[in-house]
Amino acid sequence: MTPPHPLRGAGTPRKLRALRPAVLAIPVLLALSACASGPDAGNATAPITVQIRAEPEEAAVYRSLVTAYQEAGGGEVELVTVGREDHLTRLSTAFASGDAPDVFGINYREYAPFVRRGAVHPIGPLLAREGLDTADYYEEPLRAFTYDGALQCMPQNISSLVVYWNRGLFAQAGVPAPKAGWTWHDFVTTARALTTGGVRGVGIDASITRMAPFVWSSGGAIVDDDEKPTRTTLHEPGARAALQAVADLIGTGATPSKEQLAAQGLPEQFMTGKLAMFLSSRVEVPALREQRGLDFDVAALPVMGEPAAVLHSDAYCIASSSENRAAAAKFVAYAVGRQGQTLTALGGRTVPSLRSVATSPAFLSPARAPASSQVFLDAIPYLRHTPVTPSWPEVEDVIGTQLRRAFEDGVPLDEVLAEIQQQADPLLRG
Repeated sequence: MTPPHPLRGAGTPRKLRALRPAVLAIPVLLALSACASGPDAGNATAPITVQIRAEPEEAAVYRSLVTAYQEAGGGEVELVTVGREDHLTRLSTAFASGDAPDVFGINYREYAPFVRRGAVHPIGPLLAREGLDTADYYEEPLRAFTYDGALQCMPQNISSLVVYWNRGLFAQAGVPAPKAGWTWHDFVTTARALTTGGVRGVGIDASITRMAPFVWSSGGAIVDDDEKPTRTTLHEPGARAALQAVADLIGTGATPSKEQLAAQGLPEQFMTGKLAMFLSSRVEVPALREQRGLDFDVAALPVMGEPAAVLHSDAYCIASSSENRAAAAKFVAYAVGRQGQTLTALGGRTVPSLRSVATSPAFLSPARAPASSQVFLDAIPYLRHTPVTPSWPEVEDVIGTQLRRAFEDGVPLDEVLAEIQQQADPLLRG
């Protein structure tokens, strides 16, 4: 959830540096856990535990979901919401102690190590028994959560990367609103025009989830094979050109300095009027809506060559150790069903993975910010996901760490790209 810069969305590099020790420890911790298969059957109304990664504003959305489920007679649910920095640590520790939650939320970039160690029970057959038809859902997140030929977890959202922009700061600088189909040149020109006084034009972090759409847009690739990667390809011409363009933008002074990034995250800078634009997924909306006086909207990513978008998706997984799989599946079916996804859409947290809800007023109504939510749906035809392999969290961390050296410390890009090859390629081959 998912993520993932300092952004709170899936893929937040600065926070991921705190998460990665947990990711790296997953194989050891899960090996110690008792992940023996429990029964598929059971009392569908038995109490279950659900652990979700969520900041306070997001947690309120999930509490509403659980309350609605229980009021509908769905059974007792103990909801555990954990901050983004602690979710994977708490989750892997729970598996190690034999006290794993029945259901847990996770981003597609992070679930493969759990599957590899037998901690996840494939969810497809369980949801089929609940009458859920996956044909009603968008395909890209379903593909991202399919591993070893089976749907392992059920996606709740299909977000993409967008540009959040502050209407007030645009008006103050006399800069026109972003238009659909704007180019990278338009984006850079806009960011520079917005950089005045104590305001910076745009915040872009160094994570691969932020760089991926620009790499793809410019004709490059992240790895040699999306399904079975054996090496990174960020040093090759198309990818390198995209990364150099980002480095050049940072060099104009239109982005926050390293010191400013260390002092305050990009969403916080945006909310306090220090930043006119930043890139993130739908996850930011609940907190931005709570910021008094903030008038914001979203725009599509600028295009370097061909349109491209990167998937941001979280899913509900059922632990293989759960003794209440029937109850767990019943909850997940409700959460990703029409009622559940309508609630989370109204709360601003998700771009619904269920087509009928994504195209409904619950998500698209302009009455609540962002008014241009259609931008998320317009990106769906161009969505791609980063590799789903057990080593990907480590590879992603290497890439982010090295790209920060180029973007924040001024280390030559070619030196950084060579270091990525040296450190990340053995992880992929391993």
